[in-house]
Amino acid sequence: MSIFSMLEAALRAEGWALVRVPVNDRYKSLTELLIDDYVRRLSRPGLDGSCYRNFIADWLYFERPMIDRFKGEEFSAQFEGPLVAIGDKTYPLGGFILHHLEWARLSPEDAFDLRETLRAVVDRTVGKWMQDKDLTFVHALPEKRFPDRAAADAEAERQIRAFARVPRDLGDI
Repeated sequence: MSIFSMLEAALRAEGWALVRVPVNDRYKSLTELLIDDYVRRLSRPGLDGSCYRNFIADWLYFERPMIDRFKGEEFSAQFEGPLVAIGDKTYPLGGFILHHLEWARLSPEDAFDLRETLRAVVDRTVGKWMQDKDLTFVHALPEKRFPDRAAADAEAERQIRAFARVPRDLGDI
């Protein structure tokens, strides 16, 4: 008998009603708790609200929900769900590639192949990039708050201005 079976039997003997909650139901509950906060964020005035609204704008173009999006300089790829799970793999229902304001629809097979390729490229690229960095990982929470958001934003802008060298106008040379 496994430790989990023994624990389950002991809890039932003490009168506990044990119910297994599918993973999707756990996420559904979390999402339902956060819906009011989502709406508040989308309704914010100023740049924060604009960023939230622009981030989800692509969700409104298509009938199926977007499950993944990869944006490049020249191309963007977007994948549709809900995902179909077969064995240990998940398959998008389809997808689109955006190029110069035109969309090309992807079949489920092409969407699966491209999504798997892009995910592998992201993993390799981020893994290689992280090799030279001293990053500190923290537990993933629904929200990653800053102790002082205004100060954190100001510091981020200072850092960007330090590394983003604006090319000088030819008239300045």
